[in-house]
Amino acid sequence: MYKNFGDYHFFEHGRLVDDEHSDTEIKVLYCEPYPDVEDLYQFAELTVDITDSWINKKNVCDYASLDVDDLDPVQFALAAISYYGAENFGAMDSMVQYDWQHMSRENILDILKYRMIANDNISFETVW
Repeated sequence: MYKNFGDYHFFEHGRLVDDEHSDTEIKVLYCEPYPDVEDLYQFAELTVDITDSWINKKNVCDYASLDVDDLDPVQFALAAISYYGAENFGAMDSMVQYDWQHMSRENILDILKYRMIANDNISFETVW
């Protein structure tokens, strides 16, 4: 089941994390709006392997104010996505029939209806 680790309003800055992740591979449903275009989002299903050698752990931790010696895998994965960008964690490969950088709210909701998502602390309504 996916749990919300992003904004309460999913279409503001959505970060849904699969709670059946391993200690090192974190699956994330990522949604980011375009600030100047209504109903246009980046949306992707990402996998972050927090042990990948190319990820600079210190830089990510410094960026997100995380303790490098006491890492929460989910928080580190989300920070790595923010630091490096979604395209570095499979965004381009995740939405085969869609353009992940130009998704409508309707398309995203259509994809999400096939995912088990905990409904506490989340809204799929837009606030604008």
